[in-house]
Amino acid sequence: MKTLFISDLDGTLLTSKENVSAYSLEELNEMIDGHGLLFTYATARSLNSAAKACWGLRQNLPVILYNGALIMEPWNRRMLYNNHFNEGQRAFLRDLFEKYDVWPLVYSFRGETERVSWIEGKETSGVRRYLERRKGDRRLNPVRDRDEVLGDEIFYFNCIGKKEDLDALHEEVEASLDIKCIYEQETYHTDYWCEIMPADTSKGRAAKVLREILAPDKIVAFGDAKNDCELFRAADECYAVRNADDALKAIATSVIGYSEEDAVAKFIRENLGRYTG
Repeated sequence: MKTLFISDLDGTLLTSKENVSAYSLEELNEMIDGHGLLFTYATARSLNSAAKACWGLRQNLPVILYNGALIMEPWNRRMLYNNHFNEGQRAFLRDLFEKYDVWPLVYSFRGETERVSWIEGKETSGVRRYLERRKGDRRLNPVRDRDEVLGDEIFYFNCIGKKEDLDALHEEVEASLDIKCIYEQETYHTDYWCEIMPADTSKGRAAKVLREILAPDKIVAFGDAKNDCELFRAADECYAVRNADDALKAIATSVIGYSEEDAVAKFIRENLGRYTG
């Protein structure tokens, strides 16, 4: 049997220190190397951020990024899937950002080059923290005005700020038919992230694409938050960590241990035989 394991990162595989514990690294790497474990992740993070958090983990399969907007091969940065906005969606969002005086981070590709653009001088404290943590990141692309990203294939917007400054924007995006928003408090801070993408973007859709690419007999998923719901629905089995959102627990096959207690690695180790036999 060929089973593909797909885990969320923050709040699921990662610790509160935003890394994979030494125990989980050792266990997962041994199962990947010694037992042919098919293990990858689906995250809201970019490849750069995810690779840093998962430093030391064998990454020999494509990974799902930006909540399902992209699938990339981490070893060569080759893009396998990009669900980007169309022209009408971009125009609609541009008008909304101007209406509410919101200046998002803009994630795009220009040719083969991935870019994260923002207007200098318009950063919120949350955006400044985001940029500070990514100093030296080659994707960073400060611009003077919105027109400098015209021509890019934009697949993701991220508005970081106070809840009261983003609520109205979120409501209008949610009311649209072909655009959706993941609106949640940041895992490790008090800011809210309003992450905007085409309505058909999800970890679940990306998992279905990955199923076509890798052709596993079964997909087993792990997660903790509402943005993992579509991933769970696309999987054959799905397990919520004990610290997960109640809505995710309600659709899970079962609830396992806490993320801080290496729940994903322990579950796979304890049950590996029935997935590979």
